[in-house]
Amino acid sequence: MAVLQVVGDRPGVGKTCLVGAILSHLAAGGRSAAYFKPFSSDPRTDADVAFISTHVLAGAGNPQAPAPIQFPEAASSSTILGGPDGQGIGKAVADLAGTADVVLVEGPDLTSPGGQAWALPQELSALLSSRVLLLIGYANNLDIETLLDSVAPMSDRIAGMVVNNVPPYRQHSVQQGMVAAVQSRGISVLGTLPEDRPMLAVTVKQIADHLGGTWVQETENTGAYVDRFLIGGNIMDSGITYFGRFPNQAVITRAERPDIQMSCLMTDTRCLVLTGGGEPTAYVKAEALEREVPIILVEAGTLETAEALGGLLDLANPHSPEKLTRFTELAHQHLDLDALTAAII
Repeated sequence: MAVLQVVGDRPGVGKTCLVGAILSHLAAGGRSAAYFKPFSSDPRTDADVAFISTHVLAGAGNPQAPAPIQFPEAASSSTILGGPDGQGIGKAVADLAGTADVVLVEGPDLTSPGGQAWALPQELSALLSSRVLLLIGYANNLDIETLLDSVAPMSDRIAGMVVNNVPPYRQHSVQQGMVAAVQSRGISVLGTLPEDRPMLAVTVKQIADHLGGTWVQETENTGAYVDRFLIGGNIMDSGITYFGRFPNQAVITRAERPDIQMSCLMTDTRCLVLTGGGEPTAYVKAEALEREVPIILVEAGTLETAEALGGLLDLANPHSPEKLTRFTELAHQHLDLDALTAAII
């Protein structure tokens, strides 16, 4: 049976998106595929399992994803797969393999949810006799040699490596440094994925919740994605020229500036964040309602509100069809998925 286990170097580097892209690629090539996430911090309502099941596997005749079990403590990870839990995971994968060409396993990362290094990914790979796809999230302080040493026990199982979220100005140094180091260890690098603004987008509702804002009127399009923030102040260009440069933006401006607000509403603005606690004018409300643009009121000032958005990216998640489509496009542009398929089938 063909089993591919996707392993990240740490949580949050994009495993779910990569699994979704591979599943879509296999389906486009006429291959049947199954999905399993053995471990979860929230097994009963795991968002990754729900998203893949609903938006990738549903309606395609694919087997249902089994329910995950609770992540073990890092200290006990070396013994969990030798007992009933390991037997259950092995049986679940064997059952899936009987109905699909490939089983995609969204495996545990090289570091535990608590940030500790552990051997669970290697032990799971040995249990399932799986190939391993390493997904490395770019970071300035990443010690690639230490990371490669940590995966040496399963080097014979590694089908390849992908580097995600590489800034444009770091592409050359990544190729000369990280990629070269990996290839020198005999590991195939399937490609590097660029940093991409839409993948970091958050919803209008997440913005409102994060800021503790209130809605001005009946809310529309609160699930719309925002990947850029602009501050509306004293600008030299015309409002439409300034605010019309980018799609999918939110504009932060004082509630007492209807001129700026009306200019924003003439462009692709997904929401207005009005600061200072005041109410917008009636005609701004009417225009926003007509264009279905939500308005969020906050008590803080404009600069304070902008600073409060600093932690908002931590709320970004991959659980949207738009992000999956975007990531799949990036994967086809920058990764050798055919080589990966050949390595596992």
